[in-house]
Amino acid sequence: MAKKINFDKVVNRIGSDSMKFANLQERYGNEDVIPMWVADMDFKSCKKIIKALENRAKEGVFGYPYNDESIYNSIYEWQKRRYGWSIKKGSISLASGVVNSIAFIVQAFTKEKDSIIIQTPVYHPFARLIKENDRKVSANSLVLKDGKYKIDFKDFEKRAKEAKAFILCNPHNPTGRVFSKEELLKLAQICIDNDVLIISDEIHSDFLYDGLKHIPIASLSKHISKQTITVNAPSKSFNIAGLMTSYVIIENKKLEDKYKKYIKKFELMDNNIFGTLALKTAYNGCEEWMDEMVAYLQKNRDFALEFIKDEIPLVDVIKPEATYLLWIDFRKLGLTPSKLEKFLITKAKIGLNNGIIYGKEGAGFARLNFGTQNDVLKTALKNLKKAINEFIV
Repeated sequence: MAKKINFDKVVNRIGSDSMKFANLQERYGNEDVIPMWVADMDFKSCKKIIKALENRAKEGVFGYPYNDESIYNSIYEWQKRRYGWSIKKGSISLASGVVNSIAFIVQAFTKEKDSIIIQTPVYHPFARLIKENDRKVSANSLVLKDGKYKIDFKDFEKRAKEAKAFILCNPHNPTGRVFSKEELLKLAQICIDNDVLIISDEIHSDFLYDGLKHIPIASLSKHISKQTITVNAPSKSFNIAGLMTSYVIIENKKLEDKYKKYIKKFELMDNNIFGTLALKTAYNGCEEWMDEMVAYLQKNRDFALEFIKDEIPLVDVIKPEATYLLWIDFRKLGLTPSKLEKFLITKAKIGLNNGIIYGKEGAGFARLNFGTQNDVLKTALKNLKKAINEFIV
């Protein structure tokens, strides 16, 4: 595929109300820190999305939106075309975000003190929303072996006997794992045998490398689909998280009715008029942009892996099979999580996510977002090399 888009062009995001770049002095005590934490990318979105939003803005009237079938059809076709999943018609509900959708699902389908399984180290809002809704976190710790995270099925099965729900993160954030068909089937069967609801967060499903293909767990069989609620969004894929648009897929009519009844009482049936337009435009016209962007990210990933291996041998890194997130192991430095964070900010001048927020298994790790221009990534890694070299002298 011939290169058509210049992802190397740096976009100045300072002063753009960007969470990642706002208040650097306040956050880090230094405006020179390169922020590489929150999971949005530093690339401009697809030109077709930008143009569609510009045209809508020019209309100047932003009344209540009407969600016609074309929006839902764009999701059906994207999932079928990309992942071979033929979703049952009428099973999609639009939403404002994946995390708040999971929170509403937890509220609708579980009760206070119920146990909910997560696979730590994992995206930190999972544990937070479970605790804030007075449910119990049941941590099925992933096992790091030979540079790859594996599932402890024996422990998972034990926890499933007490659990009411399981929040699956596939592809997995922050480790970058893409769970295999065999792994997903085994997890699903345990959940079916113990009547555990599967809540599958698949927001990173478009970012797979080395020829791997995403497998929506609900696509594996009708039995699994009946046990599963899938949440997804175009927000990561097309860098439109600020438009607050996602969707929930429920092919089990009983579960779907219960979910819709629950969210209806909060008047959550409407959506952002710009967000739904961006979703439809992305899925209908930006696939080539998506493929080229993922190819660029894979080059970034490979560069980072090689650089760390060759230039910073005191640091280990987990090779991500998916996502634009690098899970870096700093445990050889012997620093506590708080001291590691301070070291990265003050010495390496990079702002990463402290691994401890993803669970106790993340102590000594940090998450780096490589969804940025290659020159920015190079600068950050050179800063890291210099800081560690000075640390060990």
